[in-house]
Amino acid sequence: MLKKIVLLALIALPLGALAQEKIAYFNPGEVMVLMPEWKAMTDSLQKLQAEYEREIEMLKEEYNTKYQAFMNESESLSESIKIRRMQEIQGIEERAALFGEDSQQRLMQTQQALMEPIQKKVRDAIQAVGAANNFLYILHIEVLLYWSPNAVDATPLIQKHLRL
Repeated sequence: MLKKIVLLALIALPLGALAQEKIAYFNPGEVMVLMPEWKAMTDSLQKLQAEYEREIEMLKEEYNTKYQAFMNESESLSESIKIRRMQEIQGIEERAALFGEDSQQRLMQTQQALMEPIQKKVRDAIQAVGAANNFLYILHIEVLLYWSPNAVDATPLIQKHLRL
């Protein structure tokens, strides 16, 4: 009988200790958008995207100008000149398509590079808040399927740590 009580106490002890641990969640969107680094990143990306769009617009204008000139003159041009001009127009189309793909890829790479320090700063804040508040876990709210009304929202704590 005494063995059963001791065994039950040993089994219940870790469960009691686990009950003392707190689990929290946070919303990274509410944290990151308040960071000055986020605004700097979005401004930088918008500026870069505007530059790419201007370049694409210039290629479209060049294409339209050459295409319209070709259409206006095509009946009076010799076959070899028609072929050369069609190749030139096709070359502009290809350059525009390649530039569009390349600019999207560069935009994504730039975004990833600018996001790294922001994410690191948030991760460091999560670590600090978790340690300071004795949280067992701090979970990302977007992957939670259910959370208790008693669960701790660590978002304001993380914002406070980041002085947002």
